[in-house]
Amino acid sequence: MQRSINLSKTYVIIGIVLALYGTILSNLLPLLPTNTVNTPIDLTNIFPLLSVAILSLSALLFSMPVVMLFVYDKNNGIFEYLLSTGLDQLDIFKGYVKASLLLASSLLAFVIVLNTVIGTFVGTSLTLLATIAILTFSIGVSVVFLVTVSMIAFSSLQKTRMGANQPLGVSLGIIPVFPALILPFIFPSYALIIDVSLAAAILLASIGLLLSIGKLILREKLLP
Repeated sequence: MQRSINLSKTYVIIGIVLALYGTILSNLLPLLPTNTVNTPIDLTNIFPLLSVAILSLSALLFSMPVVMLFVYDKNNGIFEYLLSTGLDQLDIFKGYVKASLLLASSLLAFVIVLNTVIGTFVGTSLTLLATIAILTFSIGVSVVFLVTVSMIAFSSLQKTRMGANQPLGVSLGIIPVFPALILPFIFPSYALIIDVSLAAAILLASIGLLLSIGKLILREKLLP
């Protein structure tokens, strides 16, 4: 975690800024005059749920330096040494995935506490705040899990310049989160079910991909 942050602080800063924006967005609607939010859709409950996707993306950006560190270590022959000690592909992947998830979890824990404090102050329902907290953590961690495994697998297949695969990584994170931005407006009654199902699907895909690394990625692909 420390090595990845020292390697690149840009994504860390962007992730924090996006997390603060998502927190503000989550609690903005209760501050508006009642006559400005009279719509056929109950925006008071739907609008805060939309911040779940933004907060999840902030965790993804915050953890991106881990993928850059993976590329850096691969290009500098560190994996060659690790493989020679008896570790296999899955062991190496797990280390970077754990670092990525810990970074993401630290940011998510911070924004969940901040969002809960602000939401309580402005009068947001405690039930809604608890729902946002659970969905933000579950979807955020699942997306980071999926993107980290996908991108380090992609990076191990070719000689990659450090940072060259970051746009693809962000895109992989946006695609699974995109339904959480759109579907609550289309199916407001099922917004909670949609987010829970999305988190479960992403998590299962991530676990399946990680467990398949030993077969998908040859040891030779981790050499510089």
